[in-house]
Amino acid sequence: MAEIKGHVLLVTSGKELLLEMTPSMSGRGLELLCVPSLKYVAERLAAGDCAAVVADFSWLPPTEREALLALHAQYSKVPLFTLESVASMAPAVTSPLRRLSWPLPMGFPDQVRVIGRPVVLLADQVLFSTGAVQKAFQLAGVQTVSLESAREVPAFLNQQAEARRLAAQVKEPKKGWASLLGGSEEPPPPPPPPTVGNLLVAQFSGAAKEASALDAAIRAAVPEAVCYLVSGVDLVRYAIQALKENQPVAIPRDQSGRVAGILVESSEGSDVRLKARDTERILLLDNFKPALASLGQALQGAGYEVTSTMDGEDALGLCQKGAFHLAVIGATNFAQHSGAELAQKLRERDPDLRIIFMVDQYPLKAALQGVSQVVELGLDDAILKPVEASRLIFSVEKALERRFLLLENARLLKEMQELNRQLAAINGFQKNFFATVAHDVKSPLTAILGYAEVLTKKLQAMPSEGRYAANIQTSAKTLNVLISDLVDLAAIESGKLRVEIGTLNLLAVIQDVYERVKIAAQKRNLNMTLETPPVLPPLAGDDARVGQVVQNLCTNAIQYTKEGGKITIKAEVTPDRVIVSVIDTGIGISKEDLPRVWERFFQTKEAQGMRKAGFGLGLKIAREIVQRHGGEMGIESELGVGSRFFFHIPLKTDAPPPAPPQK
Repeated sequence: MAEIKGHVLLVTSGKELLLEMTPSMSGRGLELLCVPSLKYVAERLAAGDCAAVVADFSWLPPTEREALLALHAQYSKVPLFTLESVASMAPAVTSPLRRLSWPLPMGFPDQVRVIGRPVVLLADQVLFSTGAVQKAFQLAGVQTVSLESAREVPAFLNQQAEARRLAAQVKEPKKGWASLLGGSEEPPPPPPPPTVGNLLVAQFSGAAKEASALDAAIRAAVPEAVCYLVSGVDLVRYAIQALKENQPVAIPRDQSGRVAGILVESSEGSDVRLKARDTERILLLDNFKPALASLGQALQGAGYEVTSTMDGEDALGLCQKGAFHLAVIGATNFAQHSGAELAQKLRERDPDLRIIFMVDQYPLKAALQGVSQVVELGLDDAILKPVEASRLIFSVEKALERRFLLLENARLLKEMQELNRQLAAINGFQKNFFATVAHDVKSPLTAILGYAEVLTKKLQAMPSEGRYAANIQTSAKTLNVLISDLVDLAAIESGKLRVEIGTLNLLAVIQDVYERVKIAAQKRNLNMTLETPPVLPPLAGDDARVGQVVQNLCTNAIQYTKEGGKITIKAEVTPDRVIVSVIDTGIGISKEDLPRVWERFFQTKEAQGMRKAGFGLGLKIAREIVQRHGGEMGIESELGVGSRFFFHIPLKTDAPPPAPPQK
């Protein structure tokens, strides 16, 4: 699965929203940056280091919203999230197309009732056909007009605007001389066409891009109009689909913490997720035929595959494991089973089946019993009858989302357990391999080294044969270093790396390594210098292990520095530690590779082209040794310029101060 990384720009003021969203972002490898203006957003988008933009519309002035949307159109591949508050969603605010979630935000119908400008709601097919949107506004005393096709909206608004204009021009006719003298006058002009309320609800089934184009046409026809897209689709599904189409995603401000999860889901197989939700099958069971027909039709209109029945036994016969994703039970008693018994039997046949109860409101005792059974049986929801189709669809969405997440978590858990098993097998093989190397290869290699050394001495008078013996000895030494690295790695990973802490003479260790590596540096025409104070304070450590660290850093510097370069070994004393650095003018390391230099078996591409032998274990082992001494290692490097590898060892807190050097 792809890993999301990068910066997310948050266009807002203050730190409240930043603090609220940071945990969910950082937990997914994203860094949230608070930016004060669209100018800064444009600069970061042009630089190409932006994973997403989140705009707080409760803070961003309405005049800048269209500028932000235009900027997103220019960089449509970068996701844009707009956070809407109750205030920013108000119809009094002039804005391009906004999305309303269902159920409607609290108080929104009242805001429409008191506003004078035209308000257009583009409702999805289910909400429109069930009349849910119209009913919500009618209950708030808002007169609504419904249009079957959203394409008719601009023309209808033009007609209404013209009707209002004509109505404003109509005046009471004045009585002329003819009427006063008893004659006739010209007939009055015909009355203008009647005007209706300011709320228009139109059925819309297109994509988000088409809705934005329709919004532009509506505002071009009637500039003071405001337009909303109303949908009952689950927030995550809507967001993933919008991102897939490179469209902005509108989210309630109080759900800003879901942005990070949506970004991850949209990048980690959203196509699979959407496909998995395409074929959801629902079993609808009720003994009231009209409700069964209307609710079944509404669920089918929402894209579900629905099987309806009025017989409990028939429902049990239909329900086998995997046959349905969800069951909606709309009666508490059937011929042979109560609603609760039927729910239990359905769940026994398919433990993954989600179940929703539709409960009669009266008598009150029966309603309370139905709701309590939902809790006792662990069902998903209880809806009071008569059931609105939009309310049922909303509940179905939530239940199916829960089912999907439960099954997905179970699948991921199973995958992780299998991966852990495989990893344990690999780790076991590695440990056995390293143990074999340590015991079965190290011993014969020691013998090879010994005999090669003897042969080299005995064949000094025979240059040709002596050269062969010297090559054997050199290769055996190289192999010995490689095997030693593997043995040390095995010891580190098993927690058995031996570090004998005693009194550490760091100055002697550094000087000893310098004398040994200086010869190799001279052969490569490298200028190698040593910069140390005359005396170093007493330290606690292992001379051999610290020498191994310094040797590794110097060997790397020699191998990765071209002829004519410079290498410096430097020691510095601070109030609480001694810092040892190895500085070179070698090939350097890129910023992308710097975090990986401590990984086992890692080598940069540049290093692979120059290194003669090695597994890439030296730095990992060296860092582990330093950490066992209570210190840490670090690196400063620039590609093509050089590197500074350094480590520090803390001073002994109970040691006396060092004696001054003798003059």
